Amino acid sequence: MSNTFWLNNPSILVDKNHVTEIFPSNNLNYESKINAITRMIIILSILGYFLTKSVKILLSAAMTIIIIAIIYKTQKKKRVKNNINKQLLKEGFTNAANYEKHKSNFTEPTKQNPLMNVLLPEINDNPDRKPAAPSFNRNVERKINEKTIGPDSRLFLDLGDSISFEQSMRNFYSTPNTKVCNDQTSFAKFCYGDMPSCKEGNELQCTKNNQRYTLF
Repeated sequence: MSNTFWLNNPSILVDKNHVTEIFPSNNLNYESKINAITRMIIILSILGYFLTKSVKILLSAAMTIIIIAIIYKTQKKKRVKNNINKQLLKEGFTNAANYEKHKSNFTEPTKQNPLMNVLLPEINDNPDRKPAAPSFNRNVERKINEKTIGPDSRLFLDLGDSISFEQSMRNFYSTPNTKVCNDQTSFAKFCYGDMPSCKEGNELQCTKNNQRYTLF
């Protein structure tokens, strides 16, 4: 099994350790599956050409391989972005350096919306708004406080004022969903995870669904 896509290293398609990987089986990772599909297309196109002597088969195979490469590149960008967001959104594991590096993926605190929640006008005016920056990050927390206090720092001068401000901020927070469209898939996974069900063919769960089953 290899994590290298053939476009980055074409020789992997004929590598002796991977040349037998022709079918995208479940035990292969994403890159190995794409490589296996590409090998299968090449083999079938060569066999088809020798049997029919039709150049169209080779052209079709070449176009298919190009499409596979484009799809892989597109999906890779999405997967990298999703992994970055998941890493950054894990509470307690986000440091300042990571946030500063990837803050373009988030909505920043503003004077009008320091906690970065979805405002009613944004539902129509900005439906593709980015999720809120992780407020548990120290840098983001500082920005939220700065935007909330406003330009007049004289409002909070001494320790007592700071304590009052901290106490008043407890009632305000970023909502669980800070995008216009709710991420229903992630919410369902959070609620149910890998919960087995009879519908997906789990024999044990089908047995438990029987009213006569008593071995819970």
